[in-house]
Amino acid sequence: MGKAIAQQNSIHISPRKAGLICDLIRFKSTNEALSILTNLDKKGSEIILKLLKSAISNATHNHALDATKLYVLQALANQAKMIKRTMPKARGSAALIRKRHSNIIIIVSDNQSDRLPVKKSKKPVARKELTK
Repeated sequence: MGKAIAQQNSIHISPRKAGLICDLIRFKSTNEALSILTNLDKKGSEIILKLLKSAISNATHNHALDATKLYVLQALANQAKMIKRTMPKARGSAALIRKRHSNIIIIVSDNQSDRLPVKKSKKPVARKELTK
């Protein structure tokens, strides 16, 4: 019963785009997550696939966990540094361009009791409650 972590910092992909890919593999078995990432046609899928393979390797070699029982416990894409550049615009003005980066963390585990996804409530909110 253990966990293994793989993390990569300052990847040149926005956290929003990387987070959508992380949502696809969270709480899935590692075999299923590997097949999802290999068939996904997005830029971040190759980066997260490499990181998932690293987490599986860390689990088997460093923590002596069984690779067939592993699943993705957490997959997070947090905001890292943001490089700011300017683009020339009309009449001598300039617009700010934000080049975003991500810190991606993947945690794999073999403990089934940790596998409890958080359910979000989909209760609609009435307009009267919003105006109070």
